[in-house]
Amino acid sequence: MNNRPLKWARVDDINYLNWDCQNTIECLASEAKFTAEGIALPPGESLSIKGLARPYELAVQLFNMGWLPRRAASKMYRKAYSAVNQTQTALILMRKNGIDVQIINGLPSEEVKPNSVLSISRTDGPFIGQPFHGSRHNILKRTASFAEAFLRDATGLEEMITPLKTTKVLPSPPPRTRSGADDLYSALGGSGEPIYLSDGVWLTSGGGAHDWGR
Repeated sequence: MNNRPLKWARVDDINYLNWDCQNTIECLASEAKFTAEGIALPPGESLSIKGLARPYELAVQLFNMGWLPRRAASKMYRKAYSAVNQTQTALILMRKNGIDVQIINGLPSEEVKPNSVLSISRTDGPFIGQPFHGSRHNILKRTASFAEAFLRDATGLEEMITPLKTTKVLPSPPPRTRSGADDLYSALGGSGEPIYLSDGVWLTSGGGAHDWGR
């Protein structure tokens, strides 16, 4: 959140479209307090949020399971994790509009260190892309279930992450565009974390420029 005023809204329908939006649902209106100063959130976690609701929560859960955080060589991935079981290596790659998973037969030839650079080759093993747009289920929850099952050498791993499309008629996904700020972020060697530009302005991996101060 960027400290913008809270607003009241009505939910008519729920679809998994794009988790990188500018707004998020914080709580039910019945849980908040409407005061002269504005809307106050309830203390603690909202009762209306059940399960994994944000990509950050999946990242925390993967880390707590024992998955290693990595730095993806491709800037399209904001978070990357790897893990091994008895015979396989798996990658979980979190991007703006979805989560990609790869299962590779065999184990690394040398020790893998946390936050080491991760180069990705789609020919190394089954590479399954899960787009948020049009998904029938919560991909964050499905990916967490896969991550736990992989560590214990469960069977049917690929089926757990095969995309399940909704039958609803959905709006088209936003067009893929690149902004000048996005190009500048890449030129400055951004690797997922905000980069300080000047005069209190920071660039983020999504191509945004933010006045966060020095």
